[in-house]
Amino acid sequence: MPAEYVNEAREVVLGDNVRIEEGVRFKGGRFFIGEGSVIGKDTSFQVTEEFRCGPYSRIGEHSVIKGRRIHLGREFYTNHHAEIGGGSCFEKTSQLRIGYWFHLGSHAMVNTAMPVEIGNEVGCGRMTNIYTHAAYESAIEGFPVRFAPVKIGNRVWLPNATVNPGVTIGDDVVIGAGSIVTRDVPSGCLAMGIPCRVVRERAYPVAMPREEALKLIRSILSGGDVRGEEQPGTWNIKVGTTVFDLRARTIAGKADGMTERARELLRRHGIRFKVEVAGGAYQPWREE
Repeated sequence: MPAEYVNEAREVVLGDNVRIEEGVRFKGGRFFIGEGSVIGKDTSFQVTEEFRCGPYSRIGEHSVIKGRRIHLGREFYTNHHAEIGGGSCFEKTSQLRIGYWFHLGSHAMVNTAMPVEIGNEVGCGRMTNIYTHAAYESAIEGFPVRFAPVKIGNRVWLPNATVNPGVTIGDDVVIGAGSIVTRDVPSGCLAMGIPCRVVRERAYPVAMPREEALKLIRSILSGGDVRGEEQPGTWNIKVGTTVFDLRARTIAGKADGMTERARELLRRHGIRFKVEVAGGAYQPWREE
């Protein structure tokens, strides 16, 4: 059962096996927390219309989440002291939509003064900031003032970077640490700097040959004391009797401590699987 929390919301709906730690506060409209999710201690929610997070999400302790409409995909993750909201986040233009497997590092922020749309498998490392407004001094005295949406595609990595209002980042992009993104970044590139510039086009993705990929996977697993066996002629690795399909991102078979260890080791290397555990076995993701 979840710990007692402060409920100043119109409605809070919890999925199965949700864990809410002490000091959590809900304020505002309607909240829907997906099954298997964890809300860390002293996290504060103030969402005036609707908040949704998908199954098996984890929101780190001391996080702050504010806005009007916030929809987060499955396995959403924030580390401690992360923030969604910021200045002007309660204006009618405020909204946030994020796909699955999103990561927001500690002390990172997504500002939602204007709409923010983020795709699947996007990682924002520690102290990354995404801004949709930039304003302080007088607009009628020539100072820069901008309010504009931000859009980020699928499979993007932003480690300790800053994204300015109005920027669109394509799919399969890596931004160098410490960069300040002031203009659009096309798909498939490596970009870095202040201001951020493309340094390599068509950099990602690069398909690794099967044998080389399987060798890497075996190395990752063995480094974590997990034995993985290749199924000849396939992209499959077996851990015990359980089969990891590296191309389809599925796992078939029994779930146990060793297979979960393997899944975690691969996740740390960006190799994630569209499965969940039900009845002691891996099942494909169910529709939300």
